[in-house]
Amino acid sequence: MKKTLRYNYRLNPTPEQEAKLIEFGATARGIWNLLLSENMRRYEYDKTFLFYKEMASLLKELKPFEEFAWIKSFDSAAAQQVARDLETAVKNAFSKVRLQRFPKHKVSYKKKKLHNDSFRAVNNSNCIRIENGAISIPKVGKVPIVLHRELVSKIKTITVQYRHGKWECSITQEVECKTAKQVLETITGFDINSKQTVVGSNGFVADNPKFLKQAIEKLNQLQRQLARRTKGSNRWLKTKQRINKLHGKISRQRLDFAHKTSRQITNENDILVFEDLNVKAMQKFNGSMVADNVMGLITQLSKYKAELEGKLYHEIGRFEKSTGICSECGQRHVLTLNDRRFTCTACGAYQSRDLAAAKSIASTGELDIIAAGIVARVTPASQQKQSVKTKVFELSKLDFGSEKKEAA
Repeated sequence: MKKTLRYNYRLNPTPEQEAKLIEFGATARGIWNLLLSENMRRYEYDKTFLFYKEMASLLKELKPFEEFAWIKSFDSAAAQQVARDLETAVKNAFSKVRLQRFPKHKVSYKKKKLHNDSFRAVNNSNCIRIENGAISIPKVGKVPIVLHRELVSKIKTITVQYRHGKWECSITQEVECKTAKQVLETITGFDINSKQTVVGSNGFVADNPKFLKQAIEKLNQLQRQLARRTKGSNRWLKTKQRINKLHGKISRQRLDFAHKTSRQITNENDILVFEDLNVKAMQKFNGSMVADNVMGLITQLSKYKAELEGKLYHEIGRFEKSTGICSECGQRHVLTLNDRRFTCTACGAYQSRDLAAAKSIASTGELDIIAAGIVARVTPASQQKQSVKTKVFELSKLDFGSEKKEAA
């Protein structure tokens, strides 16, 4: 089984190449706004929308006109990707599952004062390749790249963007997943909370580093400095760029922490059980805390890493109760956010709220995957004569991909 993954690399373009990248980003934004305006006009006329084939044909018809020469100078495959993205956005706006807003026109560079547009190119006929420390981008040329890791397979697409004062390219590649493990020796539940980022039922704890809190003093200082500047002046722009770079540093720290934590979790366990968190609703309650805790990011990274390693990832239902359940007798308790430890009213066990929740998640997940027929509990010959036996599971003989669909 293959999986499409995305890898980010730093670009070091020359001044001429940088001007071309800025121009292409603005062109992609212009095509988006043009096609969106045509969609809105069509809807007002006959209550229908343009989809990918019609939008691609429209772009082809507009190229011969002199006023649309800017479309002709752009990579045609990249223009088609803009049409695909707009089609997806329009469909998601009317999907009952996604519940997204209708797409909006993208703001111009002059209004935002930042050229942070992006465009995506497709590797047709090996037009995108890395040679001698540079990556060839259609109609841009060979741009120097910081290749901090080797490519795993052939490049599918490349997305170029200016973020936090640096040029970056995001490369998608197909990666072969490892064969599914037939014998799964460890099952661990993970509770994600505000105090510690992750607490495992096996005693694993990853404390919340709170990168935003560490940088808040410097951030407040720059925000006050920005307020004293004349809006639009050179000093105002320089201060705004410093704020942008600081936010970029915080973002990279969070991503690095999430990758390292999810990698450790995946390496040490065969079956990973998480909660299906409603992160969007939690952000309305305390957005900065949830963002700084990378709650949803760790579960996403752990999921794809488990699939790559041939291990099993499972999420229990969103409304399954896990907090306040005694890990010894299963008695349920009502706890407030301030109650980090509690004493069971039935058996008198004094325990950590988060560790008990993680054990409850592991127990619920174990029952779910056994009931779904994904795994079966077995006792290896090496453990038959031992008094203390660890839980070992055997993967069912069904196809590994179909098992995951059934579990979902």
